[in-house]
Amino acid sequence: MTQDTEAAEKYAGLDNKEILLVYYRLDNYLKVLNKNLEMNVVTKQVETPMGIATAMKEVPKEHVEKFKETEYYITLCEVVNKLKPVVEIITECDDSIKKLVETFK
Repeated sequence: MTQDTEAAEKYAGLDNKEILLVYYRLDNYLKVLNKNLEMNVVTKQVETPMGIATAMKEVPKEHVEKFKETEYYITLCEVVNKLKPVVEIITECDDSIKKLVETFK
């Protein structure tokens, strides 16, 4: 692989596989988060003597709306939205990535 080819396959130091990994991890996290928020529920992973469990707590709708206005949530949505077209282009143009994409989904 030439130096020009290597540079073309990286964006800000991330290669195509790394961009896909970041996108799919954040996208999946956001989907689960939104599903929980639609039900007015927050979750947390907790360790128990029997292993890791997910604790769920119902919250008022006002708390959900406040959370959706936080910089954290807004930034998460923005990153996923900005990476989506990049991931689509990478997937369309790089046949070697298609199998990997299925493992990330």
